[in-house]
Amino acid sequence: MPRYSPTVFHEWFLITWPEPSAWLASRLAYGRTLAVMSMIGYVLGLGDRHGENILFDGLSGDTVHVDLNCLFDKGKTFEIPERVPFRLTQNMVDALGVTGVEGVFRKAAEISMSILRNNSDSLMSVLEAFVHDPLIEWMKSGRSKSDRDIKASADRNLKPIKAKLLGIMDEGAIVSVPSQVEALIKEATSPANLSAMYIGWAPWL
Repeated sequence: MPRYSPTVFHEWFLITWPEPSAWLASRLAYGRTLAVMSMIGYVLGLGDRHGENILFDGLSGDTVHVDLNCLFDKGKTFEIPERVPFRLTQNMVDALGVTGVEGVFRKAAEISMSILRNNSDSLMSVLEAFVHDPLIEWMKSGRSKSDRDIKASADRNLKPIKAKLLGIMDEGAIVSVPSQVEALIKEATSPANLSAMYIGWAPWL
């Protein structure tokens, strides 16, 4: 971290949008879309969020995620498991401005999580379609490929999503939306968690 200064991302916004109102609009768009995708990514267990899989729109400032094939907490099963719920490194916090995570990011994250939790039945009905039309990975897992085994594998992958939408954290406690967001931000920005990540993930940036 001393070698790679983590406080340079804000300069991209200054260079790309030198006009004050455009700069502010792009920063707000960045903060809001970052929060929305962070909450959605957490619920769906989206991993592999290294620097090449998160892009930024040069016209609006929006956060754009690509390569969405690492779902259902698959990142936790890697040889070096992922330890953060989403990417929120120091450089990404730097671009949020002087308020950091305490401004538009936290508010947008709480609103996003509230919407996800309030509409959990609708979301789960969409995801449960995987039980009837399973992912190729679920069909290949295990020795047996019977419908019963595929359904069991699908249910096992969907269970953590249901828990997240109920506000159940890793220790088993059920928390409110603000408390859930607070815990996730702490996990995502924890130096201890980031230092244990795969080096290709570039957790210092």
